[in-house]
Amino acid sequence: MLKVSNFRGGYRKGVAVVDGLQIDLRQSAVTSILGSNGAGKTSFLRGICGLLPWCTGEVVLNGERVDRLAPHDIARLGVRMVSEGRGTFPTLTVEENLKVGGYGLSAAVLATRLEREFNRFPRLRERRGQIAGMMSGGEQQMLAIARAMMSDPRVLILDEPSQGLAPIIVDQIFELIPRLTREGVQVLLVEQDVGRGLEVSEQAVVIEKGRATLSGPSRELLADPRVRESFLGLS
Repeated sequence: MLKVSNFRGGYRKGVAVVDGLQIDLRQSAVTSILGSNGAGKTSFLRGICGLLPWCTGEVVLNGERVDRLAPHDIARLGVRMVSEGRGTFPTLTVEENLKVGGYGLSAAVLATRLEREFNRFPRLRERRGQIAGMMSGGEQQMLAIARAMMSDPRVLILDEPSQGLAPIIVDQIFELIPRLTREGVQVLLVEQDVGRGLEVSEQAVVIEKGRATLSGPSRELLADPRVRESFLGLS
């Protein structure tokens, strides 16, 4: 569905944070992006969503260029991002957050989607009337993913979904990813737990200083000595 070619961009015109990146999600249900802090991973994700102040190159979704569209138009076409830090609306309830994710849907479709996400995340059903800002980090992460799924996205971008979460919640998040792909969602994943990210993905790209330095099937990268030494602490 999503293909990015020769992408270059940053927060000030002419100063590239990411430079010449390309990625093709069309043959992979889950793609991982690896890189150290400051490598440009989040900037690349923001660029795909139209959130970088300037960029060049092409972002194509289902054959249609979207790199020159406004962020809300890219989201409307089916690209949704769950940002690092989750970004729920802290003063709204769980149900109100989900309804924001389903903005513009008819009442009948909205009710169906709400029920689907409550089935997907039973904990959110229990907390549907609770203020989001009073929930645990794991519950807020579930809410952020559920809110993104309310729009039935074609591409779901997850930026550090396990950050700051208890291991049991991390397990639940990573068990969810394959289920989402079976519903036809393609996932683009940046994950601090590199081994876990590679295990759940089919292909991966290593980014260093804004450039892709290594890419291939995730199984191969998991066995690559450079990846094992740099990201897994193994020799």
